[in-house]
Amino acid sequence: MKKKNWYKDMSLADDKYIAEAHPDNVIKPKRNRVFISLVAACACFALVICNLWLFIPFNTNPPDVSQYADSEYYGLIQKLNALTFEQPKYKNNAAKLWAGLKNLSFGITKDAVGEAPENEMATNGEAIGTGSYQEITDNQVQGIIEADRIKRSDTHIFYLDNEVLRIYSIDKEDTAEIGSYTLYGGSENYYLDQWEFYLSSDCKTVTVVTQYYTKTDSNSNRYVNLISLDVSDPANIVKKDEFNITGDYMSSRMTNGNILLLTEFVINKQELNFDDETTFLPQIDEGNGAHSIPASGIVSPDNLSNTRYTVVMKLDENTLDLKGTAAYLSYSEDVYVSENHVFLTHVFADKTEKEDGTLTRNSMTEISCLTYGGDSFERKGNVTVRGYVKDQWSMDEYEGVLRVFTTTNATTIREQYHDNGTVSAEILQTATGQSNASLYCIDLSTFEVVASVIDFAPPREEIQSVRFDKEIAYVCTSIELSDPVFFFELSDLNNITYKDTGTIEGFSTSLINLGNGYLLGIGRGDSWSSFKAEVYEETEDGVRSVCSYEIQDAQYSTEYKSYYVDRQNQFVGVGVIAEGVTKYILLHFDGYELVELVNVQLDGDPAFMRGVYIDGYMYMFGTNDYKVEKLFD
Repeated sequence: MKKKNWYKDMSLADDKYIAEAHPDNVIKPKRNRVFISLVAACACFALVICNLWLFIPFNTNPPDVSQYADSEYYGLIQKLNALTFEQPKYKNNAAKLWAGLKNLSFGITKDAVGEAPENEMATNGEAIGTGSYQEITDNQVQGIIEADRIKRSDTHIFYLDNEVLRIYSIDKEDTAEIGSYTLYGGSENYYLDQWEFYLSSDCKTVTVVTQYYTKTDSNSNRYVNLISLDVSDPANIVKKDEFNITGDYMSSRMTNGNILLLTEFVINKQELNFDDETTFLPQIDEGNGAHSIPASGIVSPDNLSNTRYTVVMKLDENTLDLKGTAAYLSYSEDVYVSENHVFLTHVFADKTEKEDGTLTRNSMTEISCLTYGGDSFERKGNVTVRGYVKDQWSMDEYEGVLRVFTTTNATTIREQYHDNGTVSAEILQTATGQSNASLYCIDLSTFEVVASVIDFAPPREEIQSVRFDKEIAYVCTSIELSDPVFFFELSDLNNITYKDTGTIEGFSTSLINLGNGYLLGIGRGDSWSSFKAEVYEETEDGVRSVCSYEIQDAQYSTEYKSYYVDRQNQFVGVGVIAEGVTKYILLHFDGYELVELVNVQLDGDPAFMRGVYIDGYMYMFGTNDYKVEKLFD
């Protein structure tokens, strides 16, 4: 026995300790029931929180802005708050999470949502102030002068070559630049190619209207800038005054010693902060620091369609002192200025739901009118018409009646709402498919439509250009590269008549009344890469084409003010790019044909080129370039 158990004697462990260490003999501690209960409670709480996070609906109401109730802009703040609030795309976080998982699994897809179309820079020392002002610009309204890149006196021509004002003598072959002024020099501002100016009636002051923006590491701000220059001595042009307003330049007019300045101010939704007025109100700087437009001068419709203002200001021509302001929120499409009124347009969509589940959006335009002849602007009234207005030339005031041509269109869609909270739209009928042209005549004493001609063009036509001439109106509509030109007789609003040319090749982007019963159209020919000028005349049965001038492989300026129009001599000048070469062309209508009198190479963008005919010579100006051509002895 001793031999078999000899190894036990070598063990250091006592047998009783080995027995006690057996698993069956280990004493187990009691479970902590309190701890288990706590864990279970936490799990339940986490489950409740998770469900709350997943399934509680997102807030669909705009933030509370009642803290601004004492502000003079409170009504405006409420409208902007509702307009800029973005509805959540999903009902809750569960729908958002599920959509994200589907995107990861199957690839990201986008739902097509139908939207209503919205109708998207050395002299001999003589004083030239004694010269007589001569108008060159073909203004829409007689006596209401529009800014341009060229003006003249009887002795000098002023041309704004972007940031450089150049003054030339009128001296036939010996014409020369006799003075210049660089407007911004080493300024840190970034100027855009939007340059126009006015020349005062005494030819001593030039007022430049331009656009620039400032850029910092954090943001960028846009400004409209007016600069007044004393040009009485071309060798010593001196800056007089300056005026700035935040926003973008739209248009301007000069009348009775005042400048009407029209600008657009766009609210950046990402930067909108109701504690900071500069983020939602246009800022005016008259040289003494910027300030907001007062609430009393702001007009806004009940239902805002966009966050853009049209700001109308009246400035003294000589001092640039501000005489009055009016700001129209959501009115920022087109502006027309008549002898006494400013008309602003607000385009929106009128939605009509049908029993079959379809939704039709019709383009509508609200036109608002204000007077500007007195000491301040006065709101006169507004009216709503169907369709949208192409440009200022589509509106005209005559003997107390506003005549307006619009392109009417509609989009029919069927919307489908999905479980994940998204909406998709099937476009059943596009805007182009239902477009046409209409005329509305509005009595400005009542702002009621007193006459109209609805859908007078062929189906799917859209208005391309309009010209009014008192009791006559010309309208060009088109589909692609074919168009009729319509002649309207408006002397009797109870019996409006019209006739047309029928379908001809091309279309006119601008119509020019040449006088003597002739109309000139400038636009495209039989292809999108052609330039075409065509003369029309009224006949007993319609409007017929008399003659045309066409250049293939050519681009041209669609800026109406870039055209030189001389009705006395039946001249029309226009800048083009033909076969890659920039040129200036002067055409003469001799009663039978359009004859090319000038075709010279001229540097610069055709939209910036200008020309003027003086005493047998044609003076033409481009980018750092000018030409003088003799036409007649």
